Amino acid sequence: MPSINVQLDQTIVGLTPEVLAKAFWAMDCTEQADFLDSLAAVIEEDAKTADHLYGLGEAQWCGLKYELRKPGRERANQMHMALSAFAFDFWPQARDGAREGL
Repeated sequence: MPSINVQLDQTIVGLTPEVLAKAFWAMDCTEQADFLDSLAAVIEEDAKTADHLYGLGEAQWCGLKYELRKPGRERANQMHMALSAFAFDFWPQARDGAREGL
């Protein structure tokens, strides 16, 4: 499994996707929400100096979309869909059940 090197101040830490996954899964819901908030903060900070970034990493997520469609990535795509399952809960809903503002 490939290693991910992350620089924290003056220390470089090597991580693998498996270690990140285990850490995320060991968190409770509050910690997972804190993680997602921290991820957004990291992306926003990077966007200040990276011309190719905008929003909350939409360009990265578009690239991920293509990676998830590759053969052998079915389980990764299922996990992505599970994480996205409640995304529409955050959109206003009209009385007849149709979504507004899409």
